[in-house]
Amino acid sequence: MLLTVKGLVLRETPYGEADKLIDLLTDEGVITVRARGARKPGSKYAALTQLFSYAEFCLRQSHDRFFLDSAVPIQLFYGIRNDLEALALAAYFSELTRKIATAQPQPQILRLFLYCLHYLSVHSRPLPQIKSIFELRMLTELGMMPDLLCCSACGEYLPQQLVLRIANGDFRCSECHPNNQTTDLSVTVGVLQAARHIVFSDFDRLFHYRLQDRSQQLLSLFTEQYACYRLELRYKTLRFYHSLTDGCTTMPLSQPDFGTDYE
Repeated sequence: MLLTVKGLVLRETPYGEADKLIDLLTDEGVITVRARGARKPGSKYAALTQLFSYAEFCLRQSHDRFFLDSAVPIQLFYGIRNDLEALALAAYFSELTRKIATAQPQPQILRLFLYCLHYLSVHSRPLPQIKSIFELRMLTELGMMPDLLCCSACGEYLPQQLVLRIANGDFRCSECHPNNQTTDLSVTVGVLQAARHIVFSDFDRLFHYRLQDRSQQLLSLFTEQYACYRLELRYKTLRFYHSLTDGCTTMPLSQPDFGTDYE
């Protein structure tokens, strides 16, 4: 039985002397595929079965196992490999996706991943912005979105000062906040508006916002802590990414096509 799917390589693992196993993220979920001879010198499928390759794969199914029959490239995202920090962030996205993806259809997860890989490859968005978008939008697609509509105590929609509550998954204006939770994060309304943008916007507008460095750092801190708290996981790739980026300055936000400015 032959099956044709469009898939993104999430992981590649050596198998035997010259084969490899690849985990493909598809619209129908994650599929593990054996690619025979893919590690041989000169193999025509070597590039198509490497990490972050997006291609159309023709698979041969035998019982519950899949074998690579042929493949046609769609996008290989070579630009990611020119930047170690971007590559580390993509590896974090891959590890995170493998933890939460299932064999059930999750087309929006694949779409989100492809959007993020595109911007990592062309280097047109700051890494902290891409990271925040992936973490918060992924949780939204999984049904774990935080309640960002209004203050959970008084209903205020647009407080100028507020506290994002990691454990509660909501926010309170500064007047309603009891100030006794160590996981709470004080932010401005600009950070709240950016988080709302990530949660509620269409995909074609998802990356069209901008924040100043300090506000983006706070948003990144919130999305990372919220993702780790809700998924109850810790990631080696995330620690490696931070080992490369902590203490570095954020990429300047000078692109004219970012769209909405929340500060």
